[in-house]
Amino acid sequence: MTGPENWGKTCCPGGHTLPFQRFMMRIFLTGGSGTLGKRLVMDRLRRGNEVLALTRSRSRFMDRLGGAADSQPGKLEVIEGDPTVPGDWQLKVDGCDTVVHLAGAGVLDKRWTQAYQKTIRDSRVDSTYQVVRAIKQASQRPRVLLNASAVGFYGNRDDRQLDETDERGEGFLADVCAEWEAEAMKAQAACRVVCMRLGMVLDHEGGAMPRILRIFRWGLGGRLGHGRQYVSWITSQDVIAMIEHFFRKADIRGPVNVVSPDPVTNRIFTRELARILRRPALFPAPAFALKLALGGASKVVLDSQRVIPKVVQSTSFEWMSPTINRGLRATVRESSSDPDKPLCGMVVIDIDSLSPGSPLLRRVLRKIDEFGARVVMATSMGPEGAREFLTQSVVDCPVISADGAVIIQRDDKAVLHSSTISPDIQMKVLSSLSGGGSGLEVTLEDLTGKRIVSRQPTDIQPIKDCIRMRLSGPVEALDAILGTIGPELWQPGHVQVHRDRPGRVDILSGMAERSVAVQWLTRRWGLDRQQVQSILTDVRSSGLAQWSGHAIALKNASEQVAAYCDKKLELSGVDGVADAVDSIL
Repeated sequence: MTGPENWGKTCCPGGHTLPFQRFMMRIFLTGGSGTLGKRLVMDRLRRGNEVLALTRSRSRFMDRLGGAADSQPGKLEVIEGDPTVPGDWQLKVDGCDTVVHLAGAGVLDKRWTQAYQKTIRDSRVDSTYQVVRAIKQASQRPRVLLNASAVGFYGNRDDRQLDETDERGEGFLADVCAEWEAEAMKAQAACRVVCMRLGMVLDHEGGAMPRILRIFRWGLGGRLGHGRQYVSWITSQDVIAMIEHFFRKADIRGPVNVVSPDPVTNRIFTRELARILRRPALFPAPAFALKLALGGASKVVLDSQRVIPKVVQSTSFEWMSPTINRGLRATVRESSSDPDKPLCGMVVIDIDSLSPGSPLLRRVLRKIDEFGARVVMATSMGPEGAREFLTQSVVDCPVISADGAVIIQRDDKAVLHSSTISPDIQMKVLSSLSGGGSGLEVTLEDLTGKRIVSRQPTDIQPIKDCIRMRLSGPVEALDAILGTIGPELWQPGHVQVHRDRPGRVDILSGMAERSVAVQWLTRRWGLDRQQVQSILTDVRSSGLAQWSGHAIALKNASEQVAAYCDKKLELSGVDGVADAVDSIL
């Protein structure tokens, strides 16, 4: 068994672009045939975990995966059994790090007859009883039980804002959820327990969304009932990320609302979906018609639960889709994907304004990789800074560092490509410094990131494999130097000169340009220009914005680079990158 202290360690890299973190965990899972279960199985297998999946039907479970598990680095063991009754399957819990219990009959699968209400209740409460019993009987117990629950716990509460401290509501679903959670909490003497109160999960393959999308695409969509009832929702991608968050955060326990921070009324949900699909929403479904059609199940769509994820918001979790617009766009995009349509081949991201430790950034990069595109980062940092960024991000992809002078990767000390400044050109630049006056500082940087710094320019000599010469000092001195080297070196294109930072001039090889570096990668990977998508902020990416097949400027982008981009977003930082990736993919 491995503990949380080992879950963050990187194992052998895999995948064609991004060998992301893999946590050597052993996970026991119920409900693997469901939409969330399938997504969780694939997520953990991609990370190199061992997954023990309990299912009533091995063939149905494998059909749901469709052979996708075979190519993953993790190990999958499928166990046939009924989680509502005791059996040999309970012995498999022994030695697992984590138990994730998702099993439960669908609340909208059938009309709520008395018999089906019993099925809904027993599939949750009785199965949880048996899972808890297995945990208690294990000689080597799991560290955490993640047990599904639902926001139905709160009942119909109109527009009152609800968090985990609010009391249970009234009605059949509230009763089932309360009993469900009470059964799960009986395991807390043996391990940490998290009761995941799931909201409406947006996923194009399961739950209510496939039916909703089909109706809206036919142009028959509309609000449900009066439309003022609140919908607490979350995308399946954010659910999977939140489960990972629960694995890591040992201080999270008890009931947790697994929803987005943006609950909306059904009327707003309907309006946004219609706008994204470009379809009318003219056919409301009256409450009486829903009750006739669905019976008691109509409460699922007519009850109002304005639920806030207070516990998760108090931690470092970042949503991929924090707003309903983003959530619906992601769901619609996935449902519309054409397997024969070529995906973008490369996504280039300016990283100088990003935090490398952001979990959201890691999920965004993983998402690009899972779509089959390659990730490339671009930065003004030198090789050492770029490798440190990759290390903190726990990814390994090409980084165009020093503004195009060198392309490196984290775990490969050899550079992929470089454009160096010849000793002859270095000497010509150094010779021009004698007329620059006092107060100048010269930095020469080589391929490895090693720097030579001098305040006595006349004493410094050219270096081998120089990728950048940096001059710092008074504006007047820098003006004089550029005036000297301009006609001979800069204007003919023998060097690139960047002077967008106060009191600083960077001089690079004439071929050291971000767009040139991207072109080198496209040739290496057999891509064409139209397959290159760029997410940009830095003025030094202006050439890349012009060359890319499609370029997106974030809110904090310089005016110069934004002028060359095809689109400008209203978000900056990692949130802006996430929004841009949604748009690209």
